[in-house]
Amino acid sequence: MNILSDFKKDIRTQKQIPGSYEWWYFDAQSVDDYSIVIIFYEGNPFSKRYIQGISSKINQRAEYYPAISISVYKKGKPIFYAFEEMLPGICNFSETEPAGTAGGNRFKGKISDGKLLYDVILDHKLENGDRVEASLKFTSDVNEISLTGKNMEVSPAHLWNLVQPQAHVTGSISLSGYRDETIHFSGKGYHDHNFGTEPMKETFDEWYWGRYHFDEMTLVYYLMNENNNWQKKAWLIDNLGSVVTIDSNGIQLSGSQISLFGLISSRSIEFKQTDFNAHLQLDRVTDNGPFYQRFEGRVLATYNDKPHQARGISEYIKPNRIYNKLYWPLVDMRIKYPGKTHWVQKSPRLFRWTW
Repeated sequence: MNILSDFKKDIRTQKQIPGSYEWWYFDAQSVDDYSIVIIFYEGNPFSKRYIQGISSKINQRAEYYPAISISVYKKGKPIFYAFEEMLPGICNFSETEPAGTAGGNRFKGKISDGKLLYDVILDHKLENGDRVEASLKFTSDVNEISLTGKNMEVSPAHLWNLVQPQAHVTGSISLSGYRDETIHFSGKGYHDHNFGTEPMKETFDEWYWGRYHFDEMTLVYYLMNENNNWQKKAWLIDNLGSVVTIDSNGIQLSGSQISLFGLISSRSIEFKQTDFNAHLQLDRVTDNGPFYQRFEGRVLATYNDKPHQARGISEYIKPNRIYNKLYWPLVDMRIKYPGKTHWVQKSPRLFRWTW
């Protein structure tokens, strides 16, 4: 995996190889316990259509499978969910600046007056009448961040660009339909960018990721299991861009639990490095599927003999399960494909059961 932090490279990458994928990820948690996760995709790695296209050698490239996913939570419970794959003609991702559109949703980044600014605009309506409209601004300082450490492997198969480890997020989110609610949002957020040159299952067997914001620093980790060989990387990044690297031998997974779908993931992670000790407990399961889980968790830590705590967001994925056709009927209920709407997605009540 190639790891960097570079705003200038937060642009579209050419994807000629079938199975390639790219996504731009944004999340934020408010001071009053709302949270939102937004992901723009070119080459939806969770797409049944993409898998079938690769197999049939028809429309094999990522550009045919753009998508967006939007999740809004209140106290760890979903109150809006959308995952829609779209036709290429209504999606566009720039190769010259950090910017992209998917239907009525868009993002754009820029540097202004020494600040790194991203505007994320949402206008997305579901077949069941639910709608989300949002205008969010992600603001952070422009810092040179060096992500280095022992055994840092560089591979073209997967690139992770940590663009905004911690941003101040302000704006509004309006929900209508089954639930009518306006959220005046203020909190902390995060943005990164991922790119892969092959299907995820070819790169890794399991993947843990998470970010947790303390008052003046952020803990970010990325753990990948490739053929029973774990690459464990974590960083403690302060608001000035200074980085403490936590080496692989200072990261331990524990507390495995099995989900309704038979997905086994660890619910606790320990981080230990000189002057830094932390215990991460994943206590809220906000998204629970056959190959993917999203959590909200809490970190209790000591750094330079001072106590710290933070809440944040974590993810776990086991990508080979995406190819198990046993789960495809369940996935079809959640992902809207172009020209097709599952009957469950048309129901204001039934669609919520899939969340």
